[in-house]
Amino acid sequence: MFEGAKQDAQEAQLSHSQGFLSQAARSIAMRVSAAGLTFGMALVVARALGDRGLFGEYSLAIFWMNILAIVAKLGFDTASLRFIAQYRAGGEDALVRGYDVTARRWTFGMSLVMSAVMLMGTLLLRSMLSEGVFWCLTIASALLPVIVGIQLREAGLLAFGRVMFGQTSGVLMPLILIALVLSLPLLTQQRLSPPLVVGLQLVSAVITLTFVDWMNRRTFAEVTEVEQPEVRTREWLHVAVPILLVQFLNLVQHQSGIGLCGALLDKEAAGLFSAVVRVAGVLFLGLQAINMIAAPTIASLYHSGRQAELERFVKTCSLASGGFAFAFMLVMILFGRTVLGIFGDQYVEGFVPMMVMIAGLSLAAAAGPVTQFLLMTGHQWDCIKVFSVNVVVCLAAAIVVIPTYGVLGAAVIAAFARLSSCASMVLLIKRKHNLWCIAGWPTDSTKAPTRPTEPATPQRAAA
Repeated sequence: MFEGAKQDAQEAQLSHSQGFLSQAARSIAMRVSAAGLTFGMALVVARALGDRGLFGEYSLAIFWMNILAIVAKLGFDTASLRFIAQYRAGGEDALVRGYDVTARRWTFGMSLVMSAVMLMGTLLLRSMLSEGVFWCLTIASALLPVIVGIQLREAGLLAFGRVMFGQTSGVLMPLILIALVLSLPLLTQQRLSPPLVVGLQLVSAVITLTFVDWMNRRTFAEVTEVEQPEVRTREWLHVAVPILLVQFLNLVQHQSGIGLCGALLDKEAAGLFSAVVRVAGVLFLGLQAINMIAAPTIASLYHSGRQAELERFVKTCSLASGGFAFAFMLVMILFGRTVLGIFGDQYVEGFVPMMVMIAGLSLAAAAGPVTQFLLMTGHQWDCIKVFSVNVVVCLAAAIVVIPTYGVLGAAVIAAFARLSSCASMVLLIKRKHNLWCIAGWPTDSTKAPTRPTEPATPQRAAA
């Protein structure tokens, strides 16, 4: 009887792993398509603008818009992966509806505030900005609320298990922008300017938001009939705000190089580093795709005390993301110069900084979804501590390193930031949960020693 139960457990785990890998494969396929289009969009924009400095103006505006968009979302997008899935599993439609309404209201209001802050800051600094940067930032301030609306609605689709539609913007928006950027010069017989490209991105974002909002309303139709939504704003903010801090610090830590190159060097350096970041960032496709479907599973296994299965699951995630990253690194070693050359001959000099960044990021990718692991197990404040220390150290180092070593120095700082934060979180997970969240072949969890895990109390689940 015991052997039969053991065999059933092994078959269940195998089925679970196969199901996860199947979902991951579909998600990765969607992400690869989105990344290819996003890369193509950056390539088309860079070629259309022609000059590296003009591409730098466009990149700086999008960078600052993304920073403020993180703040405007208040963490509600990531928190929805936790709360909506939890409430749906419990059949609590009133809470699902209440969370959706609350998240929309708070993020819309905050996005208007951040848009106003961006616009006012641009006006105050106008004398210090070039004409192109000024208008790029001005138009990007109008783009900000649209991007926030798209990302919040896509998070809701992901929480409902609509993985493909939850990544619509990564495919639809680049397609529309590429079509506009290629067709407009043919119609006007004039070269595009950076502010005009940002304006075209605003048009593509509005069209994308219209489609995503329609899909979101169809998906939420089953809960929109609830007469009285149940609202727990304080509880939701208690979880969402720390997630906001994690997202903000993570973005500052890994993408501040564009802004620092623009501030400490020049807009041409910012344009070169932006191209390097866009190419190097593709290697996290595997990790991002896995995170989308891994987070709810991590939370479920952890709160049910299934320690051995949890370790097996995170090792599978780490192995998948690490394998993808090292395969990407090999491809870039062989074809990296060619890829950068597609942006233009002036971008080829970014090959060495790109490979430095890719080498560090590939090692970090082998740690798998460490940030999601800590967020889903109630350790968001530990994430904040790790990222806070890293941001302070890396920004201090960047002020010295970037003026001396240029774009190469920015790449070294970016690689170190990612690697050190992932290493810190791996050690943190080992200390708190006695498991290694690193790439490795998952062992048979039926033979693995389990560590007693106390049942999750309501307070712990809310944390």
